[in-house]
Amino acid sequence: MDFALLFNLFRKPKQANVTDVTLWHKHETLFPVPLVDGAARNASGQIWRRLNGVQWEYKQDPETIEEFDARQY
Repeated sequence: MDFALLFNLFRKPKQANVTDVTLWHKHETLFPVPLVDGAARNASGQIWRRLNGVQWEYKQDPETIEEFDARQY
């Protein structure tokens, strides 16, 4: 009789390795990335990304008035 299988019946199941998809991280990119909302990237504004399953999702902060004014000159 295989005792390892018998002991595994009474063992607590392992928790699945779940990634928190609500957590966004700042991302510095050299190449253009597709944004979640499909909008075009603007010159300023921070790029954020999160891992959703096996694929990265990207979004960008809206440009503030101060960033727009700084970009004009």
